[in-house]
Amino acid sequence: MKRILSYIYPFRLKNYKSAINGSLELNLVNGKLILDTDNSNYSYGSLQRILRFGLKKINLDNKINSILLLGLGGGSVIQTIREEFNSNALIEAVDIDSEIIEIALKDFNINRFENVTIVQSDANEYLINCQNSFDLIIVDLFIVDTIPIVFTTPAFIDSLKAHLTVGGKIIYNTMQQTMPTEMLNKIICRFNEGDNFNVKILEKVEGTNDLIIVEKYC
Repeated sequence: MKRILSYIYPFRLKNYKSAINGSLELNLVNGKLILDTDNSNYSYGSLQRILRFGLKKINLDNKINSILLLGLGGGSVIQTIREEFNSNALIEAVDIDSEIIEIALKDFNINRFENVTIVQSDANEYLINCQNSFDLIIVDLFIVDTIPIVFTTPAFIDSLKAHLTVGGKIIYNTMQQTMPTEMLNKIICRFNEGDNFNVKILEKVEGTNDLIIVEKYC
């Protein structure tokens, strides 16, 4: 009954308190379970549509065999990759918040998907210690609705580029409301440095987010 009524008005099913992300809500909206913060969607709502749009633009196909997801949320992008793009690429998902990981596992059953490894770690530290390269890196690193400064620095951007295979791609998600234009431009310029990277920006996806798309072509 709640699922039917959720097409009329949303139902809040659970409240969580995270030391990192603050208040989290598990809501039933239009028959679908979504994860929200106090003022933004974290998974399975607009965020899922935004990253789906980015995946379509990079033409995710079976040539992409390894994916690094920085920022797990509820795991909606994993569902999108598996069920909508029919990709069985190896996915390494990194999230610093143990509460978020627990929600993804228990409430969204993200462990039903094979070839997925979930790592609890700070994304910056993970990249520093990681020896692998990836065909696709998805950067979705928000605390509530803001990207921490460390993930906008030249050192972090260079680390992302260093972990990309030849022909590999990056989708870097930003929110217009909380990302100053000057900072966005600095990130884009840093991605552009070097002769073997092509960078473009998809503006106002869902009316709220800009996606930076990077390709390493040699």
